[in-house]
Amino acid sequence: MDKHQHESASTGAKLTAATNAVAGERTDLDATTDKTVATLNRVNDKVTAMREARTTDPDTLGDKVFRMAFPAAVGLIGGKVFSSVWNLVVAKIHPSPDDDAQDRQQGLIMGMLFAAASAAFGTLLTDVSTKGVQKIITRLQRKRD
Repeated sequence: MDKHQHESASTGAKLTAATNAVAGERTDLDATTDKTVATLNRVNDKVTAMREARTTDPDTLGDKVFRMAFPAAVGLIGGKVFSSVWNLVVAKIHPSPDDDAQDRQQGLIMGMLFAAASAAFGTLLTDVSTKGVQKIITRLQRKRD
């Protein structure tokens, strides 16, 4: 083999190695592209599902605000009313400052009793108002349809 043939064979081997490297890079690129396209398709499917859920939701913005705000307002007002009634009852039970020593002894128990009763009353009011709001919204949705 002469020098020219040797260089030609060497160049051919380098060219084959370069071609194989490009083919390998192309295979890696194809795999990366496939992964990227699959990920984008999953995201697209999720967005489409969310859009369909939003468009098929029968609740209007007003319904959602009403569903959230009304029970909260009822719970807040009910809590204030309960607190006022509690204070009136406690003031009638212990009207004079002469029994402050007794009040201090019962303070922890009365505080715990108030907290438990207030929480129970607030939960009851919120639960009842939530069910009432749902009935009102259902009725409004039937009228809209």
